[in-house]
Amino acid sequence: MNIPLQLILLSIPSVIYIAVQKRQEKKWGEVLGQIGWKSSKLKYYLWSIGLIILVAGLGWLALQLVPQDVLQHPNVSISKYADMIPSVATFLLVWLREAIYVALGEEIFFRGFLGGWLTRRYGFAIGNVAQSLIFLLPHLLLLLVSMSFWPIILVQFLAGWLLGWLRNRSDSILPGWLAHSLSNAISALISMV
Repeated sequence: MNIPLQLILLSIPSVIYIAVQKRQEKKWGEVLGQIGWKSSKLKYYLWSIGLIILVAGLGWLALQLVPQDVLQHPNVSISKYADMIPSVATFLLVWLREAIYVALGEEIFFRGFLGGWLTRRYGFAIGNVAQSLIFLLPHLLLLLVSMSFWPIILVQFLAGWLLGWLRNRSDSILPGWLAHSLSNAISALISMV
């Protein structure tokens, strides 16, 4: 396996935040809690399953609007899974890869560090919309591949908002990490069939 560069890069702001907060002699639990690095109640993992169903369903509908040849473009991340044969083992491998290489870094940065800071500073309504829009920025690169990805962009904004809502409710990035990685894996599975 390759080094999870995205995870490392997206974790740097949180690590710096932790170092600065610890220099001010704040307690570990308080510092880690501010960026969502803590456990959560079971009910929020169940909520994440509901979010997976909603986002995966909307994602499937959005994918139906994108031409198949566009989905096979080499610059589209799910295209790396398009030639794989669907199976339980394949799904588990894709889920593991998406969990470590994509979703964890994005949850640490967008929902944990950035979403936590924006919500504390501006309140949930403004903070969550702001983190959702910032989360959307790198995903807009899909539009450089093809403008026919616009339905996916709408789903990604909604997913970012819902994951921010879940982070705010649960006070943890862990349920969102579960939802995010499973949603990505389900999207990849859809591209295989």
